[in-house]
Amino acid sequence: MATAMATIPNSAEIKEAMEGLGLDRWTDDLLDEIELNRRLKISLEQDDRGETMSAEEAERQIKERFANGYYTRK
Repeated sequence: MATAMATIPNSAEIKEAMEGLGLDRWTDDLLDEIELNRRLKISLEQDDRGETMSAEEAERQIKERFANGYYTRK
């Protein structure tokens, strides 16, 4: 996940510590896991506040974005 380094506080320190422990090959996976947990927490908080959308609305938005060229099919 390319955004992980930009959004995780202390990611440089985490990376340095993982290298020091000889675990640098798992650093990207760890940072991805931290970022996914952060996003899940935000989503659950939004759900608790009732900030949700129906599956039909989400599907409509995705189809609209495909039609406008926002997403591409590869």
